[in-house]
Amino acid sequence: MGRNEPCWCGSNNKWKKCHMGREAMKPFSPFEVEADWRRRGQKGYCSHSLDGTGCANGIVKSHTVQRRGGLSAIAEGKSLVMTVKPQSMRAMIDHEGRPPPIEIGIGKASVFPGFCGHHDDAIFKPVEGKDVALDAGDAMLFAYRAMAYERFTKAVHVENTMVQRQMDRGQPLPIQQAIQRQCHITLAGAKRSLAEIDTVMKEYRARLDGGSHAGFHHRAYRFDGLLPLVAAGAFMPELAIDGTLLQRLARGTAAFEQLTLTISSYAGRSVAVFGWIGPDDGASAAYVDAFDAVPDADKADAIMQIAFEQLENIYLRPSWWNGLPTPQRAHLRERVYAGVATKRRTPGGCSPSKPPLATAGIVESTRS
Repeated sequence: MGRNEPCWCGSNNKWKKCHMGREAMKPFSPFEVEADWRRRGQKGYCSHSLDGTGCANGIVKSHTVQRRGGLSAIAEGKSLVMTVKPQSMRAMIDHEGRPPPIEIGIGKASVFPGFCGHHDDAIFKPVEGKDVALDAGDAMLFAYRAMAYERFTKAVHVENTMVQRQMDRGQPLPIQQAIQRQCHITLAGAKRSLAEIDTVMKEYRARLDGGSHAGFHHRAYRFDGLLPLVAAGAFMPELAIDGTLLQRLARGTAAFEQLTLTISSYAGRSVAVFGWIGPDDGASAAYVDAFDAVPDADKADAIMQIAFEQLENIYLRPSWWNGLPTPQRAHLRERVYAGVATKRRTPGGCSPSKPPLATAGIVESTRS
């Protein structure tokens, strides 16, 4: 192709400044991708005021799960919990993309630089105390923080995918094409998801600033004991836990519903809170309806399965994880990767664990 023609990879750069001579370039190290990811992951902003209006006290490392009562309740030893999130490229390589959970201090667990000190304190104070009411107000705070975390990680993912497009340096043309094709698909999906999350975040900000819960729905459950897991995040419900198809992801142009889930604890009892903005009869409502249909005695086991499959921002009690039978640990590690390109979700994936991942009854449930 001509030197000044648009490059075949779709970068919008001229070929001479993009893929011309790419096969002769110095190969790109995957550790450069990791370095970029870490750098971008440390650069924060305030999710509640993207232009900085009303911000104060600098950008802080905001906990998505409160440190006191939540993380500390499941920590052991020197305030350690276990995380399923890969912590390094080396771990990914050594374990063929499936690294096992590792220990992490609660000071570093569940944090992201997504709020200024002022907004982090002022907005989330009601859910940082010794107990919560589990009403619509508290539930919306859990949902907002979970969505802010997802927005931050998605933005990092979008920018890092641009760096990943350099991984075809020094490779023959067929491999270049395969890498660019995969990056194009990944980037298109990530950009669409980020745009949809931004729209939802605006809805949350408007409601919080206006003191309104209109259009926000939640289901919350308080257990009579402590689950060995905490989590916070958002996901697009595709398959209900009973196998019902709720929405086809990566299909059509309609916005996908975003459902949040926070699992934490107060006064020695775990709580699980679903939240969403949207219809009360859409995909999110149907997903939670399917969870509601699970017998109360099995809900603790079910909510933990959901956390492993739908979220990556989850933290475990070390002795619980280490005490699981080896096959069960292997199964849960696979559940973490459900929904990625190499492992699609399958209907009916949530059935009672044997033995149960946790046993606890429901003592309170609320909804709006």
